[in-house]
Amino acid sequence: MGSPQKKRVGVASPSGNRDRLSELPGFLLGRVLSFLPTKEAGRAAELSRRWRHVFRNVHTVSFAERQGARAKDWTTFYYDAKEKKSCSHVLLDDVWNALLCRRRCARAHVPLHRLRVAFDDCHWWNECHVDQWLAYVLRCSSQELHLDLRFQLRPVCAREPCGDRPGRRRGGGWYEMPTNLYSCVVLRSLRLSYCLLNLPETAINLPFLETLHLTAVDGDSGTCVERLIASCPRLVDLTPEADAGVETVSVLDRRLRRFALRCCHDVESVDIDASELVSLDYCGPVPEEAFLSLHGAPAAIMSCTLNFCKVRSNDEAEFARFRGFMGKFSGVKRLHLHHRRLPARSFDGFPSFPNLTRLALQGPLLSPDAARQILEQTPNLEILSLFMERSWVPDELAAPDESSFSIPCLQHRLKEINMVHYEGDRLQRMMARLLFRNALLLERFCVVLVKGPLVLQYALKTEIESWVAAAHAEPIFL
Repeated sequence: MGSPQKKRVGVASPSGNRDRLSELPGFLLGRVLSFLPTKEAGRAAELSRRWRHVFRNVHTVSFAERQGARAKDWTTFYYDAKEKKSCSHVLLDDVWNALLCRRRCARAHVPLHRLRVAFDDCHWWNECHVDQWLAYVLRCSSQELHLDLRFQLRPVCAREPCGDRPGRRRGGGWYEMPTNLYSCVVLRSLRLSYCLLNLPETAINLPFLETLHLTAVDGDSGTCVERLIASCPRLVDLTPEADAGVETVSVLDRRLRRFALRCCHDVESVDIDASELVSLDYCGPVPEEAFLSLHGAPAAIMSCTLNFCKVRSNDEAEFARFRGFMGKFSGVKRLHLHHRRLPARSFDGFPSFPNLTRLALQGPLLSPDAARQILEQTPNLEILSLFMERSWVPDELAAPDESSFSIPCLQHRLKEINMVHYEGDRLQRMMARLLFRNALLLERFCVVLVKGPLVLQYALKTEIESWVAAAHAEPIFL
């Protein structure tokens, strides 16, 4: 009798190691490839015969143009090109190739779970393509669907009323969403940017939508966004962004976990149930005291990001509103504050943050006095991150006494300091010296240096290391 045939359990490489990844079933390989860029996932078909049809198990299609890619389209496509094809023909071809590759697998492919397409600036020529993509996705998705459609890529806050932007009115070149989108019961997340909502006159049926992100969308009236929000009974993540005409945001019958409001300058009041709120993000002018109402237990908020896009530099009343608004989040554990437009005087009387363990300050480096006032109100701070931007340093700036930075959080709690975009000007060196010489329990510090001569970077590195008082702190220089 012949010996039994051995079962082949894997593909051996020339070195004798087994290819364990190829041993996985197709649906698991597709799930792994879904975390890669779609082009890279498609190239996996070239690895071997085993991988030839793996793309049918990839449940994500994601392509995006870079911001500014359409800046010279008028010259290129309207005057020079003989065939006036779409300005975004590369993006269109990529999406079509990915979808058609799935169709070639007949019914053997997995349902599409996620479609993400981002145009730098979508021309009306492309509307027929988007219509067909959505028709296919809405028809074939049977389990869950995440849609991310961005029809423009540009800064959100343009510093003028959103209603005055060209193309905002109906028929002005913006894509109009199909009404059957709002009856897709498998839709779990929806992100739309610079398009017309086109809500149906009948009821909206989105029973399982959990994430809603709307950027500069337009509707028939200012209440369209409010109506869409009210039609999502399981909403837990909400982000209105640069939406003109929205005056009120009220979510009291659902418990949000994440809420962000960015550059919606027409909003007059926000009322949300904060009993399960974990993260809050705000960008806009310094609001009035009654602007934000957090119901429930707002002290449970874990993370908060605040950015003020417009601040009057000599308005004491506005400084008081700023401190009052900051006081609403005194119970957070992680705070990211963009202080680019905040003068140092606004930090006089800064509220206490007794539970704060992580603080990130982003903008031109604050004066030592302003930084000290903030650190004095964070007794349990463990991680301090400074994302420094280029700033003007006055000649009369005097270095404070190092003993003034003998702050409890620095000497007894702080474990990590991160400084990003360190170029070694007088103010940055002064702040670094004060922090590192007083952080007695520091365990690790990371300094990201600006690009420059190697000799200069080495000198900055050596100088910073000489200031560190904690003997066993781990240094990281990038």
